[in-house]
Amino acid sequence: MAGYQQILLSALITQILSLLDDSGGLYWQAAECQFAIWEALRVFGATTAFYRQRGTFNIKPTDPNAPYYDMSALLPALRSRSWSLGQMVTEIQYHLLENPSGIGGAGASGQIPIIAILAAIQRARNRFVIDCRLPNAIHPNFQSVSPPNGLVQFPQSSVFVHRVAWQDAGGGWANLWRDDAWVFDHSDETWPVDPGMPEAYSEAELSPLQLQMYPPPQNAGTLEAVTVDSLLIDTSNAASTFNIPDEWTHAVKYAAMEELLTGGNQLTDQLRAQYCGQRYQQAVAFARDARSIIRITCNGNPLPIDSMAAMDAGQCFWRNQAGPPQMAGILYDIAIINPATPDQQYGMGADLVTPAPLPGLNQYVPIGEENLQDIIDYSVNYLLLKCGGVEFKSTMSLLDNFQRAMATRKGVNAAKIRYFEPLFGQWQREQSMRPDAKMAPAGGK
Repeated sequence: MAGYQQILLSALITQILSLLDDSGGLYWQAAECQFAIWEALRVFGATTAFYRQRGTFNIKPTDPNAPYYDMSALLPALRSRSWSLGQMVTEIQYHLLENPSGIGGAGASGQIPIIAILAAIQRARNRFVIDCRLPNAIHPNFQSVSPPNGLVQFPQSSVFVHRVAWQDAGGGWANLWRDDAWVFDHSDETWPVDPGMPEAYSEAELSPLQLQMYPPPQNAGTLEAVTVDSLLIDTSNAASTFNIPDEWTHAVKYAAMEELLTGGNQLTDQLRAQYCGQRYQQAVAFARDARSIIRITCNGNPLPIDSMAAMDAGQCFWRNQAGPPQMAGILYDIAIINPATPDQQYGMGADLVTPAPLPGLNQYVPIGEENLQDIIDYSVNYLLLKCGGVEFKSTMSLLDNFQRAMATRKGVNAAKIRYFEPLFGQWQREQSMRPDAKMAPAGGK
């Protein structure tokens, strides 16, 4: 991040090790301290929208995924999903006083098998998806459907169906709204035998992976869906990623740690398990309120932005239109451009909240002097987690300091960005208009 050149990561690690009275790095390794600082930066950035950058991309009439534009695919350096299974396993091994050998588990103490760590991470990843409804996946040409029944079978990886659209054989598109059979039956009792252009869908009456269109389509066509999906991680590959925004991967780690520390084995530790559970719930609460896409421009001119749901409601057949971009609908990392088909190539810009840039040992830490101590406080709390007991409890005030600093920084942003909520809040508006779940406390507790 340009502009911050006050302390190298290697120097900050040396400073933290000195604070811990371990200048020789005998108990805490430099790599462990690096993980701590990286997490501090990511949590600070994610909860305050502190790191923001502008990226550019082009759209054209032949784009295969139009009108959907996923910033994590188009601008992966700015909306990265690269945190790996190997990195997370190594972090957990440091926290649990195991040999940090990664997914191979070499040199483990025998307190907990590597297979248990991998299984806990798998479950934690999908727990986060259910609690946060992230990430969203685009399924163009999801499934061909023939009349007359209008039933669609979804794959078992589908957690939520967020948005559905129908294209009939003639090429016409219609947005389908979520409803249930009670509404269908009381609005038109003959609908099962009276096919037409589908208007809505229901997931209420049939098995969890089936969707009923209303009315049944009169012509063959194709269903398109935006879903939230579970993921089966390849636990044999250290480079496997979680397909969630990098700034929230710490939530998965703490959920896995909570499970491991309450498993009734030698590692059982109620204090640390409770801490990890609280950190997970806090991360979920922040992720539900997170921002990603702030602003979209076309050939340098700003486009009006709103939620996808508002765009669908205000202009029901925008998918059937072509022309220059007029507005954008936002769903976290995904933007849809209206009209659906651009009439020529356009240069697009996106102002994005990004994960914190993670410095190498000989790079400067991307934070100002005013928040450097907060990064140190978080890192010390992170590193003492493996100690547990009174030593770990003594660092809770440092975590409190860090959280107060986050609250202050969010207040600064709100003051200097006058239209913070209208600009940043389209994903939240989308979920309020087209909710995927009745929200309970994080973790369903």
